[in-house]
Amino acid sequence: MQQTLNTETSLVEVMRQASLISEQDYTDIVAEIKQTGASAAAVLTQHGVPANILALATKSVEYGTPFIQLEGIAPEPDVLEKVSPGFAYRNKIVPLALTDDQLTVAMVDVLDVVLIDEIELITNCRITPVLADEIDIDEAIVRLYGRTAESLLSAGIKGPVGATTTLERETIDDFGIDEKDLSQDPTVIHAVDQMIIDAVRIGASDIHIEPYPTQLKIRFRVDGVLEDQPQPPAYLQSAITSRIKIMAGMDVAERRRPQDGKISRQIGSVGNRQIDLRVSTVPTVATLHGESVVLRILDRQSIDFGLEELGLTEDNLHLFQRMIRKPYGIILATGPTGSGKTTSLYACLKEINSPDVKIITLEDPVEYELEGINQIQVNPDIGFTFAQGLRHILRQDPDKVLVGEIRDYETAEMAIHTSLTGHLVFSTLHTNDAPGAITRLIDMNVEPYLVASTVEGVIAQRLARRVCQACCEMYSPNMQELVGLMGNGNGFAIPGSSIPENLKIPRAVGCKECRGRGYKGRIGIFEVLLMTDEIRAMALKQASTSEIRRLAVQMGMKGLREDGWRKVAAGLTTVDEVIRLTQEEDFDFAEVV
Repeated sequence: MQQTLNTETSLVEVMRQASLISEQDYTDIVAEIKQTGASAAAVLTQHGVPANILALATKSVEYGTPFIQLEGIAPEPDVLEKVSPGFAYRNKIVPLALTDDQLTVAMVDVLDVVLIDEIELITNCRITPVLADEIDIDEAIVRLYGRTAESLLSAGIKGPVGATTTLERETIDDFGIDEKDLSQDPTVIHAVDQMIIDAVRIGASDIHIEPYPTQLKIRFRVDGVLEDQPQPPAYLQSAITSRIKIMAGMDVAERRRPQDGKISRQIGSVGNRQIDLRVSTVPTVATLHGESVVLRILDRQSIDFGLEELGLTEDNLHLFQRMIRKPYGIILATGPTGSGKTTSLYACLKEINSPDVKIITLEDPVEYELEGINQIQVNPDIGFTFAQGLRHILRQDPDKVLVGEIRDYETAEMAIHTSLTGHLVFSTLHTNDAPGAITRLIDMNVEPYLVASTVEGVIAQRLARRVCQACCEMYSPNMQELVGLMGNGNGFAIPGSSIPENLKIPRAVGCKECRGRGYKGRIGIFEVLLMTDEIRAMALKQASTSEIRRLAVQMGMKGLREDGWRKVAAGLTTVDEVIRLTQEEDFDFAEVV
């Protein structure tokens, strides 16, 4: 017991030595641990210590290595000169102090002996490593070296002296710089790799590289929202694009036509994760021969979950599980691009996959490789479309089929034929809500009786940003704040609606853990429509979307905004986020708290 207590108090001692808690807090926390027997981590969390700092302190105790906060630390210039900014940036280290030939270095991983040996080699010093937070190190590098990512990127590359960067072609050719050679420059290679690592580390879904006449803009899409990143010099646009094309196996010389490619990388600095990147290039007129590049990040870890982890509430989860257990029919996922439709369908396949079931998918492109499932990529350039693929895979004797997207009548017709022959078909459709899928199929000239007899259910979804649990502020809402969520924003109150007593909902604030966004991660907002006899009758009559919606709501369907409110009341997201993603609905929010 005494040894356990010493272990717990040593964690608190580390926090005190790092000046993260005051002397009084130290005394109070140690006393609370002795009195309650609670763990030091639990007590420190209650006292407001952020999770990332607590994890760092725990490592400090485990490794027997001190950790340090870099904010406000200003090493001497001769210390900083020991390590180049490019090396510091790539390896996430900061030199702090030099005593004789002993150099103290802040590191993310103090057990990386290979890196420590490399630092010793380039500095000719003995190294004393100390732990530091990765975000702290990134910020300290920019602050201490006085350089942004732009200058780190261009460090070591001889650019045109005194040149303007209005036109990329003039900049490269007129000054005798071979852009192909430039794309192979180690600094450009490291910079592109680091850009990908940074995007993966912060959880971005896309990297946008956009050429403009006077700048090269880099943006990451994080939790569905684009965020500007530090800009590299404009004259490197072609070098960066060429480097990405080489990595993706694309034609570097072809700039007049759009191209697609794929990159696979094992990234050790973010947990040795396997990352696939889908690359798209499109020529633009922003600069001469400029190309817009978008890299879609496909993280295989992001699909390692089932239906329960999607964010479906208990009633919607029950409905959805009923739908996917049907022996035949069509299950549709609807929503805009980037709303998570493919991820939801993959979760369905994982749920129903078993040794006695054969599942075949037709996708464009295949985003993730799923174990135990036959996946086929269509290729319209050679006439291998979704419809053609469906004709052929029926001879493969599948039990369940996934069609990436129903885009036209031919694909819809084949999907319906597949379901009528005793197969369960999953697919996606671009509509705003679940009832709209029925009218959309009829608009494609599919016979209403076929829609009514084959569609078994529709799920519509959006991805709302999760409010950061480390900094969110809980407050009591008033009717004025909620009226925009409930109805048309005219200030009316829904009869019977009232705010439950002691109701607290979150408000986004922003902290270091969420990088000032106020949000961290995403959660699904869903609308699940189970086809009933009444709704099938509406489809046969070719009723409008609004008529089908009214009937579905009367029969218990929860709309997107109503499901969003349930996520707000559970403290998972904010009112602003739900309003941003969903269209207006009328509902009694008091009934769904």
